[in-house]
Amino acid sequence: MHFNLVKASNRRYLEELKNHAKQMPDVYKSVNIMQHTEWVINKPIFEVIKMCMENDFPLGKLPINPQTIELPIKPVDISTNKESLIKWKREASKVYEGRAKQNSKFIQVSQIIEEAEMLLDKGGFFYPYQLDFRSRIYPKPAMLSPQSADYSRALLTFKFGKRIGDNFDVLAIAGAGLFGEVDKEELPVRVKWIKDNMQRIIECATSPLAYTWWCDADKPFCFLAFCYEMKAYSDSDFSDSFITTLPIQADCSNSGLQHYSAMMRDEVGGKATNLVPSNKPADVYNLVAIKVTEKLKSKTDDLAKLWLDYGINRKICKKPVMCLPYSLTRYSCRQYLEDHVTKELAERGTKHKFGDDLFKATAYLTPIVWESINDVVVKARDIMDFLKSVARLVASENLPVCWTTPKLNFPVQMMCYKTESKRVKTKMGDSIVKLSIASQTNVIDKRKTAQSVCPNFIHSLDASVLQLAVVKAKEAGVDNFSMIHDSFGCTVPENKIMADAIRDSFCEIYKEDVLLNFANEMKAMLSDKNLKKFPTMPVKGNLNLDQVKQSVFFCI
Repeated sequence: MHFNLVKASNRRYLEELKNHAKQMPDVYKSVNIMQHTEWVINKPIFEVIKMCMENDFPLGKLPINPQTIELPIKPVDISTNKESLIKWKREASKVYEGRAKQNSKFIQVSQIIEEAEMLLDKGGFFYPYQLDFRSRIYPKPAMLSPQSADYSRALLTFKFGKRIGDNFDVLAIAGAGLFGEVDKEELPVRVKWIKDNMQRIIECATSPLAYTWWCDADKPFCFLAFCYEMKAYSDSDFSDSFITTLPIQADCSNSGLQHYSAMMRDEVGGKATNLVPSNKPADVYNLVAIKVTEKLKSKTDDLAKLWLDYGINRKICKKPVMCLPYSLTRYSCRQYLEDHVTKELAERGTKHKFGDDLFKATAYLTPIVWESINDVVVKARDIMDFLKSVARLVASENLPVCWTTPKLNFPVQMMCYKTESKRVKTKMGDSIVKLSIASQTNVIDKRKTAQSVCPNFIHSLDASVLQLAVVKAKEAGVDNFSMIHDSFGCTVPENKIMADAIRDSFCEIYKEDVLLNFANEMKAMLSDKNLKKFPTMPVKGNLNLDQVKQSVFFCI
């Protein structure tokens, strides 16, 4: 099967990429290095997931067959009592909604299991990778992949492992991170947590369907895969010669805000996102949660009291803060708050006193969360406003916003065209059917361009760090790569090399004035009239980026 390296349909853009081929050798190197990683199916995880799916065991957040979700029993007076009918319909609609949600997930997991079964005895397989227009790297297969859901990632392990050496702590820290109970604590606390729970870990690997403690983990199936690896390691009497094949991930702490803080040399943002060394990881989500709690305590109305009773923690603030660098809106902020409360009720039984009107409660909290985020990450908002203003100027000249990624030299072309809808009449049998067909125009959409520039710019920087890190890590001896944009996976003994490569790459990217380079590329596209309207560059701080190399919690 043939497919383009870059997912794009614009022929002129593809031609331009072809002309730039010699200017971006590390982009090609990184893709080829990742494609050289050989994988196999993790058989114990496969057997657990298959057993759960065949027997409707909803372990580890797996879906059950939606057809087994029963409708509420109809009241005996449903035909004569209007209130009973309305109440039953309301309860039944929730079941139908739940069935619809479960159905898509059930089909997805079923397809992933089928793919895994086909590959089970193949001896090894590889993933082809593809770039999007921002140079982000994705595996071509959509379902079973290293970038898919928890249960999908857990099904994959490296074919060729390495001797673990004296790296018990590295494996333990990775396992504690997957469970999530002490993942914001100091590293010795995480190692101790694994040692204290060693018997439970081994029991999970011995009888995962009977002893289901692993289901309490943030990433249940990846944690179960860790349990199997730790049990095998334990069975070897923790020998340095134990061959480990488990991919362990190092995740950047809110990479979007890290990029904004690095661009602006922002000391406050840098400290909040672990760009500077500390004994304990900074938690920007918790900082926002503290601000929100303080603001709620200063209010005296009932909704403020209800939210304080419910509890404002890092989890409820995580999604809004995480999405801020990607053009978070107040509308999506409110929706994330509602989704969190609904999910906590469904999965953890966390009750609330907001009644059926969650919209009103979350609409009340939204401006408070919004204001608190701006209190904590001031510089990020300045850069976002700058990027949006510049993007509007470029779009006003009916031009796509184009920039080159730092160090990697990948040409990004962001084309947000307006669409128009046409009504088409067609005949089906004896009936006339009217359809609406959307088609792209040649006019750039200014509003959509302004909304899209921040996430696309940050994603292109994520991609640059990842690609450069892959090349550096390979040169230093890493052979296995499991990459998810701002999450860097390898085997346990390769972890230190990968950690150094990530930090070196991040610092190398930001040796350049990334924002100034972007501004200069935009200025070269603008007319004299719009150059006069060009916004003032945000003022930089004094953060020393070399500190990133000593920051353990920058990416772990």
